[in-house]
Amino acid sequence: MRSRRPPRRRLVATTGLLVLLLAGACRPSPAASDTPPSVPPAAAAVAAPSAASAAAPLQKVHASYSGIQLVQSPAWMALEGGYFREQGLDVELTLITSGATLLAALRNGEVELAGTGGSTLLLGYLEGLDTMLIGAPVNYLDTSIFVRPELRTIDDLRGKTIGVNRLKSTTDVGARLAFQRLGLQPDVDIFTRGTGGQTESLAAMEAGALDGGMMGVPTLFEARRRGYNEIIKINAEGMKLPFVNGAIGATKRVLDEQPAMAERAMRALAQGVHRFKTDRGFASQVIGKYTRMEDREVLDASVDYYAPLLEVDLYPDREGMQTVIDAEEHPAARTTRPDDVTDYRFADRLRTSGFLDQLVDHRR
Repeated sequence: MRSRRPPRRRLVATTGLLVLLLAGACRPSPAASDTPPSVPPAAAAVAAPSAASAAAPLQKVHASYSGIQLVQSPAWMALEGGYFREQGLDVELTLITSGATLLAALRNGEVELAGTGGSTLLLGYLEGLDTMLIGAPVNYLDTSIFVRPELRTIDDLRGKTIGVNRLKSTTDVGARLAFQRLGLQPDVDIFTRGTGGQTESLAAMEAGALDGGMMGVPTLFEARRRGYNEIIKINAEGMKLPFVNGAIGATKRVLDEQPAMAERAMRALAQGVHRFKTDRGFASQVIGKYTRMEDREVLDASVDYYAPLLEVDLYPDREGMQTVIDAEEHPAARTTRPDDVTDYRFADRLRTSGFLDQLVDHRR
Protein backbone atom coordinates (compact mmCIF):
# COMPACT_ATOMS: atom_id res chain seq x y z
CA MET A 1 0.00 0.00 0.00
CA ARG A 2 1.27 3.42 -0.80
CA SER A 3 0.26 6.86 0.23
CA ARG A 4 1.61 9.85 -1.62
CA ARG A 5 0.91 12.01 1.39
CA PRO A 6 2.22 11.02 3.86
CA PRO A 7 4.65 8.19 2.73
CA ARG A 8 3.85 4.61 3.70
CA ARG A 9 5.85 1.76 5.10
CA ARG A 10 6.52 -0.97 2.57
CA LEU A 11 5.79 -4.46 3.77
CA VAL A 12 7.08 -7.47 1.85
CA ALA A 13 6.35 -11.05 2.77
CA THR A 14 8.00 -14.11 1.13
CA THR A 15 7.47 -17.76 1.82
CA GLY A 16 10.20 -20.23 0.83
CA LEU A 17 9.54 -23.37 -1.15
CA LEU A 18 11.14 -25.50 1.58
CA VAL A 19 8.63 -24.17 4.13
CA LEU A 20 5.74 -25.07 1.88
CA LEU A 21 7.05 -28.59 1.40
CA LEU A 22 7.55 -29.11 5.12
CA ALA A 23 4.08 -27.74 5.85
CA GLY A 24 2.56 -30.44 3.63
CA ALA A 25 -1.19 -30.38 3.74
CA CYS A 26 -1.25 -28.01 6.73
CA ARG A 27 -2.65 -24.55 6.10
CA PRO A 28 0.15 -21.96 6.46
CA SER A 29 -0.28 -18.95 8.73
CA PRO A 30 0.14 -15.44 7.30
CA ALA A 31 3.75 -14.28 7.39
CA ALA A 32 4.61 -11.98 10.29
CA SER A 33 5.36 -9.09 7.95
CA ASP A 34 1.86 -9.22 6.44
CA THR A 35 0.52 -7.45 9.54
CA PRO A 36 2.16 -4.51 11.30
CA PRO A 37 3.52 -5.50 14.74
CA SER A 38 1.09 -3.15 16.49
CA VAL A 39 -2.02 -4.91 15.14
CA PRO A 40 -3.62 -6.91 17.97
CA PRO A 41 -3.91 -10.67 17.23
CA ALA A 42 -7.70 -10.50 17.46
CA ALA A 43 -7.95 -7.73 14.87
CA ALA A 44 -5.50 -9.48 12.57
CA ALA A 45 -7.50 -12.69 12.77
CA VAL A 46 -10.69 -11.17 11.37
CA ALA A 47 -11.16 -12.24 7.77
CA ALA A 48 -7.57 -13.47 7.57
CA PRO A 49 -6.71 -14.30 3.96
CA SER A 50 -6.62 -17.90 2.87
CA ALA A 51 -3.39 -19.49 1.68
CA ALA A 52 -4.52 -18.98 -1.91
CA SER A 53 -5.35 -15.30 -1.46
CA ALA A 54 -2.14 -14.72 0.50
CA ALA A 55 -0.10 -16.09 -2.41
CA ALA A 56 -2.06 -14.17 -5.07
CA PRO A 57 -0.68 -10.85 -6.29
CA LEU A 58 -2.24 -7.78 -4.72
CA GLN A 59 -4.62 -5.74 -6.86
CA LYS A 60 -3.39 -2.19 -7.44
CA VAL A 61 -5.98 0.46 -6.50
CA HIS A 62 -5.73 4.24 -6.81
CA ALA A 63 -7.75 5.76 -3.97
CA SER A 64 -8.18 9.27 -2.59
CA TYR A 65 -9.22 11.17 0.51
CA SER A 66 -10.53 14.70 0.27
CA GLY A 67 -9.14 16.53 3.28
CA ILE A 68 -7.36 16.51 6.62
CA GLN A 69 -10.50 15.71 8.58
CA LEU A 70 -11.20 12.78 10.86
CA VAL A 71 -14.16 11.71 8.76
CA GLN A 72 -11.46 10.56 6.30
CA SER A 73 -9.63 8.55 8.97
CA PRO A 74 -11.08 5.11 8.06
CA ALA A 75 -8.92 5.10 4.90
CA TRP A 76 -5.87 6.26 6.87
CA MET A 77 -6.42 3.51 9.43
CA ALA A 78 -6.99 0.86 6.77
CA LEU A 79 -3.77 1.85 5.04
CA GLU A 80 -1.54 2.25 8.09
CA GLY A 81 -3.02 -0.79 9.85
CA GLY A 82 -2.38 -3.06 6.87
CA TYR A 83 -6.05 -3.89 6.28
CA PHE A 84 -6.17 -3.01 2.59
CA ARG A 85 -3.27 -5.35 2.04
CA GLU A 86 -4.88 -8.01 4.20
CA GLN A 87 -7.89 -7.85 1.87
CA GLY A 88 -5.70 -8.30 -1.21
CA LEU A 89 -5.39 -4.65 -2.26
CA ASP A 90 -2.27 -2.58 -2.90
CA VAL A 91 -3.74 0.87 -2.30
CA GLU A 92 -2.09 4.12 -3.28
CA LEU A 93 -3.86 6.78 -1.21
CA THR A 94 -3.69 10.39 -2.41
CA LEU A 95 -5.06 13.67 -1.09
CA ILE A 96 -7.41 15.11 -3.74
CA THR A 97 -9.83 17.85 -2.74
CA SER A 98 -13.56 17.47 -3.29
CA GLY A 99 -15.43 19.04 -6.16
CA ALA A 100 -14.20 19.56 -9.70
CA THR A 101 -10.65 18.34 -9.00
CA LEU A 102 -11.80 14.97 -7.72
CA LEU A 103 -14.46 14.56 -10.39
CA ALA A 104 -11.84 15.15 -13.07
CA ALA A 105 -9.62 12.48 -11.51
CA LEU A 106 -12.53 10.02 -11.43
CA ARG A 107 -13.44 10.84 -15.03
CA ASN A 108 -9.86 10.33 -16.22
CA GLY A 109 -9.44 7.06 -14.35
CA GLU A 110 -6.75 8.49 -12.05
CA VAL A 111 -8.86 7.52 -9.03
CA GLU A 112 -10.89 4.34 -8.71
CA LEU A 113 -12.09 4.66 -5.12
CA ALA A 114 -12.84 8.07 -3.58
CA GLY A 115 -13.30 9.26 -0.01
CA THR A 116 -15.17 12.53 -0.24
CA GLY A 117 -18.38 14.29 0.68
CA GLY A 118 -21.77 13.12 -0.51
CA SER A 119 -22.19 16.43 -2.37
CA THR A 120 -19.32 15.68 -4.75
CA LEU A 121 -20.62 12.22 -5.60
CA LEU A 122 -24.08 13.64 -6.20
CA LEU A 123 -22.76 16.38 -8.46
CA GLY A 124 -20.77 13.87 -10.49
CA TYR A 125 -23.89 11.75 -10.93
CA LEU A 126 -25.97 14.75 -12.01
CA GLU A 127 -23.31 15.80 -14.54
CA GLY A 128 -23.34 12.39 -16.23
CA LEU A 129 -20.25 10.84 -14.65
CA ASP A 130 -22.36 8.17 -12.89
CA THR A 131 -20.53 8.49 -9.58
CA MET A 132 -22.11 6.22 -7.01
CA LEU A 133 -22.14 6.21 -3.22
CA ILE A 134 -21.29 2.79 -1.75
CA GLY A 135 -20.66 3.53 1.93
CA ALA A 136 -20.36 6.14 4.67
CA PRO A 137 -18.80 5.88 8.15
CA VAL A 138 -20.72 8.95 9.40
CA ASN A 139 -24.25 9.86 8.34
CA TYR A 140 -24.60 13.34 9.84
CA LEU A 141 -22.55 16.52 9.95
CA ASP A 142 -19.97 16.86 12.70
CA THR A 143 -18.59 20.40 12.50
CA SER A 144 -18.95 23.77 14.24
CA ILE A 145 -18.76 27.37 13.07
CA PHE A 146 -16.25 29.47 14.99
CA VAL A 147 -16.18 33.26 14.77
CA ARG A 148 -14.26 36.15 16.27
CA PRO A 149 -14.86 36.52 20.04
CA GLU A 150 -16.76 39.80 19.66
CA LEU A 151 -19.42 38.11 17.49
CA ARG A 152 -21.84 36.76 20.10
CA THR A 153 -25.27 36.36 18.47
CA ILE A 154 -26.66 34.97 15.23
CA ASP A 155 -27.66 38.49 14.21
CA ASP A 156 -24.01 39.53 14.57
CA LEU A 157 -23.23 37.23 11.65
CA ARG A 158 -25.08 39.35 9.09
CA GLY A 159 -22.72 40.59 6.41
CA LYS A 160 -19.89 38.36 7.64
CA THR A 161 -17.77 35.84 5.69
CA ILE A 162 -17.17 32.29 6.89
CA GLY A 163 -14.33 30.12 5.61
CA VAL A 164 -15.10 26.65 4.22
CA ASN A 165 -12.83 24.07 2.62
CA ARG A 166 -14.13 24.71 -0.88
CA LEU A 167 -17.33 26.06 -2.35
CA LYS A 168 -19.81 23.20 -2.92
CA SER A 169 -17.83 20.99 -0.51
CA THR A 170 -19.44 19.34 2.52
CA THR A 171 -18.30 22.19 4.78
CA ASP A 172 -19.87 24.75 2.43
CA VAL A 173 -23.15 22.85 2.07
CA GLY A 174 -23.30 22.21 5.83
CA ALA A 175 -22.72 25.88 6.63
CA ARG A 176 -25.44 26.95 4.23
CA LEU A 177 -27.92 24.47 5.71
CA ALA A 178 -27.16 25.78 9.20
CA PHE A 179 -27.54 29.42 8.10
CA GLN A 180 -30.94 28.67 6.55
CA ARG A 181 -32.17 26.95 9.70
CA LEU A 182 -31.21 30.04 11.67
CA GLY A 183 -32.96 32.45 9.32
CA LEU A 184 -29.89 33.68 7.43
CA GLN A 185 -29.99 33.58 3.64
CA PRO A 186 -26.66 32.42 2.17
CA ASP A 187 -25.02 34.87 -0.26
CA VAL A 188 -27.39 37.60 0.93
CA ASP A 189 -27.18 37.81 4.72
CA ILE A 190 -23.96 35.85 5.14
CA PHE A 191 -21.23 34.58 2.83
CA THR A 192 -18.84 31.66 2.48
CA ARG A 193 -15.35 31.61 1.01
CA GLY A 194 -13.25 28.61 0.02
CA THR A 195 -9.86 28.48 1.73
CA GLY A 196 -8.57 25.02 0.83
CA GLY A 197 -8.93 23.48 4.27
CA GLN A 198 -9.79 24.01 7.92
CA THR A 199 -6.26 24.86 9.01
CA GLU A 200 -6.20 27.45 6.22
CA SER A 201 -9.51 28.88 7.47
CA LEU A 202 -8.09 29.17 10.98
CA ALA A 203 -4.98 30.89 9.66
CA ALA A 204 -7.14 33.34 7.69
CA MET A 205 -9.11 34.12 10.86
CA GLU A 206 -5.86 34.75 12.71
CA ALA A 207 -4.79 37.15 9.96
CA GLY A 208 -8.14 38.98 10.07
CA ALA A 209 -9.06 37.95 6.54
CA LEU A 210 -12.17 36.02 7.64
CA ASP A 211 -14.82 36.53 10.29
CA GLY A 212 -15.17 32.84 11.01
CA GLY A 213 -14.63 29.31 9.79
CA MET A 214 -16.22 25.87 9.63
CA MET A 215 -14.16 23.54 11.84
CA GLY A 216 -14.11 19.87 12.68
CA VAL A 217 -11.72 17.84 14.81
CA PRO A 218 -8.83 18.19 15.31
CA THR A 219 -8.85 21.85 14.15
CA LEU A 220 -11.92 22.44 16.32
CA PHE A 221 -9.83 21.97 19.48
CA GLU A 222 -7.24 24.47 18.32
CA ALA A 223 -9.96 27.05 17.54
CA ARG A 224 -11.36 26.61 21.06
CA ARG A 225 -7.92 26.95 22.58
CA ARG A 226 -7.33 30.23 20.72
CA GLY A 227 -10.51 31.71 22.16
CA TYR A 228 -12.80 31.79 19.14
CA ASN A 229 -16.54 31.64 19.76
CA GLU A 230 -18.18 28.33 18.81
CA ILE A 231 -21.38 30.05 17.74
CA ILE A 232 -23.08 27.22 15.79
CA LYS A 233 -22.68 23.52 16.54
CA ILE A 234 -23.64 21.37 13.57
CA ASN A 235 -23.12 18.08 15.38
CA ALA A 236 -24.72 15.72 17.89
CA GLU A 237 -24.51 18.43 20.57
CA GLY A 238 -26.36 20.99 18.46
CA MET A 239 -28.00 20.64 15.04
CA LYS A 240 -27.80 16.94 14.26
CA LEU A 241 -28.29 17.25 10.52
CA PRO A 242 -28.59 13.95 8.62
CA PHE A 243 -25.93 14.10 5.92
CA VAL A 244 -23.76 11.57 4.10
CA ASN A 245 -20.36 12.49 5.49
CA GLY A 246 -17.04 10.91 4.56
CA ALA A 247 -18.71 9.22 1.60
CA ILE A 248 -17.04 6.26 -0.11
CA GLY A 249 -17.71 6.18 -3.81
CA ALA A 250 -16.64 5.26 -7.32
CA THR A 251 -17.97 5.46 -10.85
CA LYS A 252 -20.56 2.94 -11.97
CA ARG A 253 -18.11 1.67 -14.57
CA VAL A 254 -15.46 0.85 -11.95
CA LEU A 255 -18.03 -0.84 -9.68
CA ASP A 256 -19.37 -2.96 -12.54
CA GLU A 257 -15.89 -3.91 -13.76
CA GLN A 258 -14.27 -4.41 -10.33
CA PRO A 259 -16.97 -5.45 -7.84
CA ALA A 260 -14.51 -7.61 -5.87
CA MET A 261 -12.23 -4.61 -5.35
CA ALA A 262 -15.10 -2.54 -3.92
CA GLU A 263 -16.17 -5.37 -1.62
CA ARG A 264 -12.63 -5.88 -0.32
CA ALA A 265 -12.16 -2.15 0.18
CA MET A 266 -15.35 -1.95 2.25
CA ARG A 267 -14.07 -4.75 4.48
CA ALA A 268 -10.73 -3.01 4.96
CA LEU A 269 -12.44 0.29 5.78
CA ALA A 270 -14.68 -1.42 8.34
CA GLN A 271 -11.55 -2.89 9.92
CA GLY A 272 -10.02 0.58 9.94
CA VAL A 273 -13.03 2.02 11.77
CA HIS A 274 -12.97 -0.84 14.26
CA ARG A 275 -9.28 -0.21 14.96
CA PHE A 276 -9.96 3.51 15.45
CA LYS A 277 -12.68 2.73 18.00
CA THR A 278 -10.66 0.14 19.93
CA ASP A 279 -7.02 1.28 19.79
CA ARG A 280 -6.73 4.88 20.96
CA GLY A 281 -2.94 4.94 20.88
CA PHE A 282 -2.64 3.73 17.29
CA ALA A 283 -5.48 6.00 16.14
CA SER A 284 -3.73 9.02 17.69
CA GLN A 285 -0.49 8.02 15.99
CA VAL A 286 -2.17 7.78 12.58
CA ILE A 287 -4.06 11.06 13.00
CA GLY A 288 -0.83 12.77 13.98
CA LYS A 289 0.86 11.47 10.85
CA TYR A 290 -1.80 12.76 8.47
CA THR A 291 -2.62 16.04 10.23
CA ARG A 292 1.05 16.68 11.10
CA MET A 293 0.03 17.52 14.63
CA GLU A 294 2.30 16.60 17.51
CA ASP A 295 0.18 17.63 20.50
CA ARG A 296 -0.71 14.26 22.03
CA GLU A 297 -3.40 15.79 24.22
CA VAL A 298 -5.21 17.19 21.18
CA LEU A 299 -4.76 13.96 19.24
CA ASP A 300 -6.15 11.82 22.06
CA ALA A 301 -9.06 14.24 22.52
CA SER A 302 -9.77 13.99 18.79
CA VAL A 303 -9.96 10.21 18.99
CA ASP A 304 -12.21 10.36 22.05
CA TYR A 305 -14.50 12.84 20.28
CA TYR A 306 -14.72 10.95 17.01
CA ALA A 307 -14.75 7.29 18.03
CA PRO A 308 -18.47 7.32 18.98
CA LEU A 309 -19.36 8.99 15.67
CA LEU A 310 -17.76 6.44 13.36
CA GLU A 311 -19.84 3.41 12.36
CA VAL A 312 -18.27 0.06 11.57
CA ASP A 313 -21.41 -0.67 9.55
CA LEU A 314 -20.78 1.50 6.49
CA TYR A 315 -24.37 1.34 5.22
CA PRO A 316 -25.33 4.63 3.51
CA ASP A 317 -28.25 6.43 5.13
CA ARG A 318 -31.09 7.35 2.77
CA GLU A 319 -32.19 10.31 4.90
CA GLY A 320 -28.62 11.62 4.94
CA MET A 321 -28.39 11.37 1.15
CA GLN A 322 -31.76 13.05 0.77
CA THR A 323 -30.42 16.05 2.73
CA VAL A 324 -27.51 16.22 0.28
CA ILE A 325 -29.92 16.12 -2.66
CA ASP A 326 -32.21 18.78 -1.17
CA ALA A 327 -29.24 21.13 -0.72
CA GLU A 328 -27.99 20.73 -4.30
CA GLU A 329 -28.85 23.60 -6.67
CA HIS A 330 -28.44 21.59 -9.89
CA PRO A 331 -31.89 21.42 -11.59
CA ALA A 332 -31.65 17.65 -12.08
CA ALA A 333 -31.46 17.17 -8.31
CA ARG A 334 -35.19 17.86 -8.03
CA THR A 335 -36.00 14.53 -9.70
CA THR A 336 -33.16 12.52 -8.12
CA ARG A 337 -33.72 10.04 -5.29
CA PRO A 338 -31.15 8.61 -2.86
CA ASP A 339 -31.39 5.18 -4.47
CA ASP A 340 -30.49 6.65 -7.87
CA VAL A 341 -27.03 7.67 -6.69
CA THR A 342 -26.36 4.81 -4.26
CA ASP A 343 -25.16 1.26 -4.95
CA TYR A 344 -26.08 -0.76 -1.84
CA ARG A 345 -24.58 -4.08 -3.02
CA PHE A 346 -21.34 -3.77 -1.12
CA ALA A 347 -22.80 -2.50 2.15
CA ASP A 348 -25.40 -5.28 1.95
CA ARG A 349 -22.68 -7.91 1.52
CA LEU A 350 -20.73 -6.44 4.40
CA ARG A 351 -23.80 -6.93 6.59
CA THR A 352 -24.89 -10.36 5.39
CA SER A 353 -21.42 -11.96 5.24
CA GLY A 354 -21.01 -12.07 9.02
CA PHE A 355 -17.85 -9.98 8.72
CA LEU A 356 -19.18 -7.17 10.92
CA ASP A 357 -20.27 -9.67 13.57
CA GLN A 358 -16.70 -10.97 13.76
CA LEU A 359 -15.39 -7.45 14.30
CA VAL A 360 -17.87 -6.83 17.11
CA ASP A 361 -17.05 -10.21 18.71
CA HIS A 362 -13.37 -9.35 18.71
CA ARG A 363 -14.12 -6.06 20.44
CA ARG A 364 -15.82 -7.80 23.38
